[in-house]
Amino acid sequence: MNLLLKKLFMSIIKSRKIMNRKGLPALALLLSPALFTSVALANTDTQSITPTVDSVASIDIKLTHKRDEVKQLENTVVNDQSRLRELRNQSDALDKKATQLDSKRKLAQRNLDEQYNRMIDDPDLDITPFQKQYQDSWKEVKENQVAKLSIQQDIQEQTRVLKASSTKKQRALDELEILGESRQEARVLRLQEELAAQDTLDVVHTVTCKMSMTLSACSSQGKTLSMQKAVNNFQQQLINGFTEAETVKQHVDNVSLNIHVLDSAIIDSGFNGSNRYTTKLQASLRARPNTTAACQLLGLENRYCIEDGTSQSSNDKIKKEKKWVGITIRSNRHEDNVTVNGVNYGSTPVDVMLPAGQHQVTVEKSGFEPYSRQMSLSKDMTVWAELKLQENRPKPGKKFADRLSNNQLAPQMVVIGSGNYHIGKDAEKDVTISTAYSIAATPVTVNQFDAFVASSGYITEAEKGAGCNAINGGETKRHQNQNWRKPGFEQSKNAPAVCISKKDAETYANWLTKQTGFTYVLPSETQWEVAARAGSKEAYWWGSDIGSGNANTGWGGSSWANKSTSPVGSFGANPYGIYDTAGNVWEWTNTKSGVVRGGAWSFAPTKAKAYESLELNPSTSANYTGFRVVRTL
Repeated sequence: MNLLLKKLFMSIIKSRKIMNRKGLPALALLLSPALFTSVALANTDTQSITPTVDSVASIDIKLTHKRDEVKQLENTVVNDQSRLRELRNQSDALDKKATQLDSKRKLAQRNLDEQYNRMIDDPDLDITPFQKQYQDSWKEVKENQVAKLSIQQDIQEQTRVLKASSTKKQRALDELEILGESRQEARVLRLQEELAAQDTLDVVHTVTCKMSMTLSACSSQGKTLSMQKAVNNFQQQLINGFTEAETVKQHVDNVSLNIHVLDSAIIDSGFNGSNRYTTKLQASLRARPNTTAACQLLGLENRYCIEDGTSQSSNDKIKKEKKWVGITIRSNRHEDNVTVNGVNYGSTPVDVMLPAGQHQVTVEKSGFEPYSRQMSLSKDMTVWAELKLQENRPKPGKKFADRLSNNQLAPQMVVIGSGNYHIGKDAEKDVTISTAYSIAATPVTVNQFDAFVASSGYITEAEKGAGCNAINGGETKRHQNQNWRKPGFEQSKNAPAVCISKKDAETYANWLTKQTGFTYVLPSETQWEVAARAGSKEAYWWGSDIGSGNANTGWGGSSWANKSTSPVGSFGANPYGIYDTAGNVWEWTNTKSGVVRGGAWSFAPTKAKAYESLELNPSTSANYTGFRVVRTL
């Protein structure tokens, strides 16, 4: 026994000397790359995983309550619609009755007129019954008119009630969608925590050594296969321990868990029979999958797995591992021009090698609608761009900025030309812009709003005591102490001003008008969407899918998602040179009832589609609502 302990002690000392001399874990010299290509060896510290803010179970409870609320609101809307239909049917019945009563009155009047004529020849004629008949018919007409007026008032009131219940239902649906996104995020965080588990395993493995093998070779093979067994056992144990193990097992074959050996030691080894060599090994292991592994294992989009604080060395490593693919770009026109990610490649056909991932491909020719797509490249492919003749479409994009009275610049504006455009869901609605206009390149920033307040002394409605709304845990709550200066999160001067009501935004536009001598207003919904789409017929100006890292929306794959606004211009401009039309903040339009467009940092990505809108009370201030201005030309 003492001899065995001495051999074990000398083996550990020898391994440490090798590690110190070579700068590598001693175990690396024992593992064959041919057998162990999927296992990475490391002596680094355990990575910390941010704990879930809200557990899946907690969100499930909220989802249940919210679904019940939506169901109740849907029933309320159905009842309100039914009541409105009933009132309109009553109104139609009164209209029909009015026609009948008027005919009856006219008949009574004709009869009375005849009796009056007969009285000329017969003064003793009694016409009292005919007078009463006429008076009664007229009374019925008046009573029907009163009833009609009353029912019209009821219809107006019921229309208001229906609009209020419909708005409340839509708000609940939006909150339900946010909770659904939060649940996906919580599932990812839970799995990331489970993936971070570290364990120490004891394994025993016996190999049969060939007669031709040396003792050293037999020992080395035993150690290698024992370590392989430890890694396999750890991975299987890890997978079986996941809360969503069954879901993970459906995707695990396509994801590398990247098991790392943190430490290991041979507890015992030796021959226990004819050519049979047994190794007892103890190993500490953990998984170090990439940042998107949890999403892939759960079958979710990678946007739920974007993390902050990725080191430069990690980024460099990712770049080195990028694979390259070939893309061929062709079109139906000669003398066109191809740009990929802003780089000019001349006219089609173009063959170019690009790293796998997202790329912006644009094919243009003067007088034709541009072809512009955000593409995800993972394999060689051919792109066919069909260029169509423009219909009275001027080239947009001219930029300018007026000067204020203090010689500072007003917001930068982008010209949108007159012409025919497509808006609405699936871009199915054709609209004509008869007069060119200009729209701000970005939402109004904190710095720009601060200059307005400093110049005018204006106090926002939130600061006067109305407070500012925020979404917390899927619920909209008002915070009396929040305003554009303190929206509930840290903002840079170049971030969009929030906690702004429609009146606040209109007052800022009026101030610009007085300062510059040009007319500034809030955009109409059509003006806003034309500028946001920038000629695209897709849901987002870059394509049909939100992708990852394209905009600041909730669960949109950016470092600001669900945390705060982002500085304006943090994401690429659309082809018209306009920023932040998808996400960051909802933006006020000039719609009287109060409509905002564009989505926001705390709303689901689907709300950032170009055609989406949200109805808000014009007096509402929220830390997800800002604005941009339009200037007439």
